[in-house]
Amino acid sequence: ALSKNAEGQLALDVDPNAIAVVDNFLGEELITSMRNEAESLMPSMIPSQSTRWDEESQSVVAYEKVGVLSTQIEGGEAGYKASPRLVEYIVTLTTHLSHKLNQILPDVFHLSGEEQTNKLAVCLGDGSYYDKHIDNLGGGDTADAGDRRKLTALLYIQPPGSHDGQPQYPNESVEDDPRGGYFRAYDVPEEGDVTCIAPRGDRLIMFWSDALVHDVSPSFAPNGDADRRWALTIWFIADKKSGVVRPTDVEIEERHFGSASIGKG
Repeated sequence: ALSKNAEGQLALDVDPNAIAVVDNFLGEELITSMRNEAESLMPSMIPSQSTRWDEESQSVVAYEKVGVLSTQIEGGEAGYKASPRLVEYIVTLTTHLSHKLNQILPDVFHLSGEEQTNKLAVCLGDGSYYDKHIDNLGGGDTADAGDRRKLTALLYIQPPGSHDGQPQYPNESVEDDPRGGYFRAYDVPEEGDVTCIAPRGDRLIMFWSDALVHDVSPSFAPNGDADRRWALTIWFIADKKSGVVRPTDVEIEERHFGSASIGKG
């Protein structure tokens, strides 16, 4: 999904189900520092919120994910003091990746280099999981209204070498590791297929927030804290001038969710 063409220029697939997987993204030293900072924030983290379709009320309702804690990384003096590497990563990726992608993407896919939203989350390991969902289900109709998340960049901040000796992407499977916590992308590469992606330390996954159906398999921590699944997600926002959030495909919504469990991340 994200690659270099013959001339060495960055290329990104605009297909709704495109996924980019980049291993060894930041290097051992930085990812270790970020993991340490993340763990230091755990006392201030709260149960992670999500949404789902409630059949009784016929509406989307909020609920707490079982065994998942989260927080938003904030800038400013206090935020930087608490987690400088996490803040720097978010600011740098938001600014530079959006600039690079906007040079190669059609206008309707353009991203803001100044706005983002983020979430640092940890699965505590008691079978905690994420329901099947689309991050931005429905989106926003205008540049100033609704959910404008366009591109998701998910970084696993597991210890370096967390999945050494296991099969490599795209040949990974939830059966490979009893710790679980696999990202599962539906209709990838073809309709009806499921692609499994391990939460390998220092792995970056990128996909379209307004299109990809995905979930996270149950997560376990047989060796305690070191096995907990940590992830830092940045959502890039559609550019106000030209970026467009796709309306949810009715056929995909019906096929994957029917009238139940419709949710967003």
